[in-house]
Amino acid sequence: MKMRYNRAFKRGISAFIFCILLFGSIIAFFVAAKVQFNGLVADMKTVEATIVDIDLDIHIKGPDEQEIYIEYVIDGVVYSRELKTDTKISFTAGTGANYSVGDKIEIFYDPENPEIIASSRSMSVGYFWLVFACLLLALVVLCFFWMMKHRRKFLVTQEEYDKEKEEAKATKKAEREEKKKRKAERKNKHPYLRKIGKIVLIALCSIVGAFILFLLFGAFLKLIGY
Repeated sequence: MKMRYNRAFKRGISAFIFCILLFGSIIAFFVAAKVQFNGLVADMKTVEATIVDIDLDIHIKGPDEQEIYIEYVIDGVVYSRELKTDTKISFTAGTGANYSVGDKIEIFYDPENPEIIASSRSMSVGYFWLVFACLLLALVVLCFFWMMKHRRKFLVTQEEYDKEKEEAKATKKAEREEKKKRKAERKNKHPYLRKIGKIVLIALCSIVGAFILFLLFGAFLKLIGY
Protein backbone atom coordinates (compact mmCIF):
# COMPACT_ATOMS: atom_id res chain seq x y z
CA MET A 1 0.00 0.00 0.00
CA LYS A 2 1.33 3.38 -0.98
CA MET A 3 2.06 5.61 2.01
CA ARG A 4 2.92 9.30 2.18
CA TYR A 5 3.48 11.99 4.81
CA ASN A 6 0.41 13.90 5.93
CA ARG A 7 -0.10 17.65 5.58
CA ALA A 8 0.84 18.34 9.23
CA PHE A 9 4.30 16.83 8.63
CA LYS A 10 4.82 18.93 5.50
CA ARG A 11 3.72 22.12 7.27
CA GLY A 12 6.03 21.27 10.15
CA ILE A 13 9.00 20.80 7.83
CA SER A 14 8.24 24.14 6.15
CA ALA A 15 8.02 25.85 9.55
CA PHE A 16 11.33 24.31 10.66
CA ILE A 17 13.10 25.43 7.48
CA PHE A 18 11.70 28.96 7.91
CA CYS A 19 12.85 29.13 11.57
CA ILE A 20 16.29 27.77 10.72
CA LEU A 21 16.72 30.37 7.96
CA LEU A 22 15.39 33.14 10.24
CA PHE A 23 17.55 32.44 13.29
CA GLY A 24 20.52 31.52 11.09
CA SER A 25 20.20 34.91 9.39
CA ILE A 26 20.09 36.68 12.78
CA ILE A 27 23.25 34.89 13.88
CA ALA A 28 24.96 35.69 10.57
CA PHE A 29 23.92 39.34 11.00
CA PHE A 30 25.58 39.62 14.41
CA VAL A 31 28.67 37.74 13.29
CA ALA A 32 29.00 40.15 10.36
CA ALA A 33 28.52 43.08 12.77
CA LYS A 34 31.24 41.73 15.05
CA VAL A 35 33.64 41.22 12.16
CA GLN A 36 32.92 44.73 10.90
CA PHE A 37 33.38 46.20 14.39
CA ASN A 38 36.71 44.40 14.84
CA GLY A 39 37.83 45.66 11.45
CA LEU A 40 36.81 49.20 12.38
CA VAL A 41 38.74 49.33 15.67
CA ALA A 42 41.79 47.40 14.43
CA ASP A 43 43.62 50.60 13.45
CA MET A 44 42.08 52.78 16.15
CA LYS A 45 43.56 53.99 19.40
CA THR A 46 41.90 54.18 22.80
CA VAL A 47 41.25 57.21 24.97
CA GLU A 48 39.31 57.92 28.14
CA ALA A 49 36.16 59.95 27.58
CA THR A 50 33.90 61.73 30.07
CA ILE A 51 30.11 61.56 29.98
CA VAL A 52 28.88 65.15 29.99
CA ASP A 53 25.15 64.69 29.33
CA ILE A 54 22.53 61.94 29.23
CA ASP A 55 19.05 62.04 27.69
CA LEU A 56 16.88 59.25 29.08
CA ASP A 57 14.33 57.78 26.70
CA ILE A 58 11.77 55.94 28.85
CA HIS A 59 9.78 53.09 27.27
CA ILE A 60 6.57 51.66 28.69
CA LYS A 61 7.59 48.29 27.29
CA GLY A 62 11.19 47.18 27.04
CA PRO A 63 14.33 48.66 28.59
CA ASP A 64 14.89 52.40 28.83
CA GLU A 65 17.50 53.91 26.54
CA GLN A 66 20.19 56.47 27.29
CA GLU A 67 21.45 58.89 24.66
CA ILE A 68 24.96 59.44 25.98
CA TYR A 69 27.06 62.47 25.07
CA ILE A 70 30.78 62.45 25.76
CA GLU A 71 33.84 64.67 25.59
CA TYR A 72 37.39 63.51 24.98
CA VAL A 73 40.71 65.24 24.33
CA ILE A 74 43.05 64.33 21.47
CA ASP A 75 46.27 66.34 21.06
CA GLY A 76 44.83 69.19 23.10
CA VAL A 77 41.60 69.40 21.07
CA VAL A 78 38.29 68.73 22.84
CA TYR A 79 35.77 66.67 20.86
CA SER A 80 32.09 66.29 21.73
CA ARG A 81 30.13 63.35 20.34
CA GLU A 82 27.16 61.13 21.01
CA LEU A 83 28.38 57.73 22.10
CA LYS A 84 27.50 55.30 19.32
CA THR A 85 29.32 53.10 16.89
CA ASP A 86 30.14 54.26 13.38
CA THR A 87 29.78 50.80 11.85
CA LYS A 88 27.19 50.37 9.13
CA ILE A 89 25.59 47.54 11.12
CA SER A 90 24.88 49.70 14.14
CA PHE A 91 23.78 49.08 17.72
CA THR A 92 23.00 52.11 19.89
CA ALA A 93 25.68 52.33 22.53
CA GLY A 94 23.43 53.41 25.38
CA THR A 95 20.63 50.86 25.17
CA GLY A 96 19.97 49.32 28.55
CA ALA A 97 22.96 51.07 30.09
CA ASN A 98 23.07 52.76 33.48
CA TYR A 99 25.65 55.49 33.14
CA SER A 100 25.79 58.78 35.01
CA VAL A 101 27.13 62.21 34.10
CA GLY A 102 30.81 62.37 35.03
CA ASP A 103 31.52 58.66 34.46
CA LYS A 104 34.73 57.79 32.63
CA ILE A 105 34.59 55.28 29.77
CA GLU A 106 37.11 53.99 27.27
CA ILE A 107 36.42 54.58 23.58
CA PHE A 108 38.18 53.91 20.29
CA TYR A 109 39.03 56.76 17.91
CA ASP A 110 40.51 57.08 14.47
CA PRO A 111 43.94 58.82 14.72
CA GLU A 112 43.44 60.41 11.30
CA ASN A 113 39.93 61.64 12.12
CA PRO A 114 39.29 61.70 15.89
CA GLU A 115 35.60 62.41 15.33
CA ILE A 116 35.18 58.80 14.19
CA ILE A 117 34.72 56.80 17.37
CA ALA A 118 33.44 53.43 18.49
CA SER A 119 32.76 51.78 21.82
CA SER A 120 32.84 48.20 23.06
CA ARG A 121 29.44 48.97 24.56
CA SER A 122 28.04 49.35 21.05
CA MET A 123 28.51 45.63 20.37
CA SER A 124 27.64 44.27 23.81
CA VAL A 125 24.02 45.34 23.34
CA GLY A 126 23.62 42.75 20.61
CA TYR A 127 25.05 39.79 22.52
CA PHE A 128 21.79 39.05 24.35
CA TRP A 129 19.92 38.70 21.06
CA LEU A 130 22.75 36.62 19.61
CA VAL A 131 22.58 34.14 22.51
CA PHE A 132 18.77 34.17 22.32
CA ALA A 133 18.86 33.38 18.58
CA CYS A 134 21.43 30.61 19.12
CA LEU A 135 19.26 28.97 21.81
CA LEU A 136 16.15 29.16 19.64
CA LEU A 137 18.05 27.80 16.64
CA ALA A 138 19.34 24.89 18.75
CA LEU A 139 15.79 24.19 19.97
CA VAL A 140 14.41 24.28 16.41
CA VAL A 141 17.15 21.93 15.17
CA LEU A 142 16.47 19.48 18.02
CA CYS A 143 12.74 19.52 17.24
CA PHE A 144 13.53 19.00 13.57
CA PHE A 145 15.66 15.93 14.30
CA TRP A 146 13.00 14.58 16.68
CA MET A 147 10.37 14.98 13.97
CA MET A 148 12.58 13.25 11.41
CA LYS A 149 13.29 10.41 13.85
CA HIS A 150 9.56 9.83 14.43
CA ARG A 151 8.50 10.62 10.88
CA ARG A 152 6.81 7.21 10.48
CA LYS A 153 4.09 8.43 12.84
CA PHE A 154 3.06 10.96 10.19
CA LEU A 155 2.65 8.42 7.40
CA VAL A 156 -0.87 7.95 6.01
CA THR A 157 -2.36 6.07 3.11
CA GLN A 158 -3.08 7.82 -0.18
CA GLU A 159 -6.80 7.55 0.56
CA GLU A 160 -6.38 9.22 3.97
CA TYR A 161 -4.18 11.90 2.41
CA ASP A 162 -6.76 12.67 -0.29
CA LYS A 163 -9.51 12.78 2.35
CA GLU A 164 -7.47 15.19 4.46
CA LYS A 165 -6.83 17.33 1.39
CA GLU A 166 -10.53 17.49 0.54
CA GLU A 167 -11.40 18.41 4.13
CA ALA A 168 -8.81 21.20 4.05
CA LYS A 169 -10.29 22.51 0.77
CA ALA A 170 -13.80 22.38 2.20
CA THR A 171 -12.64 24.29 5.30
CA LYS A 172 -10.96 26.99 3.21
CA LYS A 173 -14.03 27.28 0.99
CA ALA A 174 -16.28 27.68 4.03
CA GLU A 175 -13.94 30.35 5.43
CA ARG A 176 -14.01 32.24 2.11
CA GLU A 177 -17.79 32.08 1.99
CA GLU A 178 -18.01 33.32 5.56
CA LYS A 179 -15.64 36.18 4.76
CA LYS A 180 -17.73 37.15 1.71
CA LYS A 181 -20.87 37.03 3.82
CA ARG A 182 -19.39 39.32 6.49
CA LYS A 183 -18.13 41.69 3.78
CA ALA A 184 -21.59 41.86 2.19
CA GLU A 185 -23.14 42.54 5.59
CA ARG A 186 -20.71 45.41 6.18
CA LYS A 187 -21.56 46.87 2.77
CA ASN A 188 -25.29 46.78 3.46
CA LYS A 189 -24.90 48.09 6.99
CA HIS A 190 -23.72 51.64 6.12
CA PRO A 191 -24.44 52.23 2.40
CA TYR A 192 -24.52 56.04 2.73
CA LEU A 193 -21.20 56.20 4.54
CA ARG A 194 -19.60 54.05 1.85
CA LYS A 195 -20.97 56.36 -0.87
CA ILE A 196 -19.65 59.41 0.97
CA GLY A 197 -16.27 57.70 1.37
CA LYS A 198 -16.10 56.97 -2.35
CA ILE A 199 -16.98 60.57 -3.18
CA VAL A 200 -14.30 61.89 -0.81
CA LEU A 201 -11.72 59.47 -2.25
CA ILE A 202 -12.54 60.50 -5.82
CA ALA A 203 -12.31 64.18 -4.86
CA LEU A 204 -8.91 63.69 -3.21
CA CYS A 205 -7.58 61.74 -6.19
CA SER A 206 -8.83 64.49 -8.51
CA ILE A 207 -7.12 67.20 -6.45
CA VAL A 208 -3.84 65.26 -6.31
CA GLY A 209 -4.03 64.53 -10.04
CA ALA A 210 -4.70 68.17 -10.86
CA PHE A 211 -1.78 69.28 -8.67
CA ILE A 212 0.57 66.81 -10.38
CA LEU A 213 -0.58 67.99 -13.81
CA PHE A 214 -0.03 71.60 -12.71
CA LEU A 215 3.53 70.79 -11.64
CA LEU A 216 4.22 68.93 -14.88
CA PHE A 217 2.81 71.82 -16.93
CA GLY A 218 5.01 74.31 -15.03
CA ALA A 219 8.06 72.13 -15.61
CA PHE A 220 7.20 71.93 -19.29
CA LEU A 221 6.91 75.71 -19.57
CA LYS A 222 10.33 76.13 -17.92
CA LEU A 223 11.77 73.54 -20.28
CA ILE A 224 10.62 75.42 -23.38
CA GLY A 225 11.76 78.76 -21.99
CA TYR A 226 8.56 80.40 -20.72
